[in-house]
Amino acid sequence: MSTIYIHVRHWLFWYDVYGFCGKSNNDEITLFRDENKNDFLGYFDLSTEAGLLGVQNELDLSDEGNKEFYDEINQFIQGDHTIAYSYIYPRDEEDLTDQVDHFAPTNHKGHKPVYIYMWSKLSKHWDVSEIEKSVKILAKYFLSMEIQAIVWLEVPTYEEAQISYEQDYAPYI
Repeated sequence: MSTIYIHVRHWLFWYDVYGFCGKSNNDEITLFRDENKNDFLGYFDLSTEAGLLGVQNELDLSDEGNKEFYDEINQFIQGDHTIAYSYIYPRDEEDLTDQVDHFAPTNHKGHKPVYIYMWSKLSKHWDVSEIEKSVKILAKYFLSMEIQAIVWLEVPTYEEAQISYEQDYAPYI
């Protein structure tokens, strides 16, 4: 049986899970082969359509790179695909060491990405079951793994999430 271990980077996801704020539209996840996080598999940024619309609204379109990213998002939103991937490739020599180890399409220079976005129309927001569904898709496509079990790492308790929310988020909304 193939098991994958997942860690969600941002507390906002857990604030949503426990009902402290609105639904999550964008989350960064890290995947591991072991619960001690010694065998890193990859990290991915997950965005729903609503999350992508929010990203578009924040982009400074006077920057050509942002304009291209805006157009790429728009093409996905207007298109028929339910899932798409966007990649950030090495921008300089220093980035070359950060290329992903797993399968990923190469760019015109033969470089793999340093960061991968998964854009999804499969759900309107992220919750535990939707992220698990996406992890299975990512594991199959990028890691050639058929996943039977997903184990969540560092899941805060309700009380921990509430304290964090009240200290780090609520005062600023």
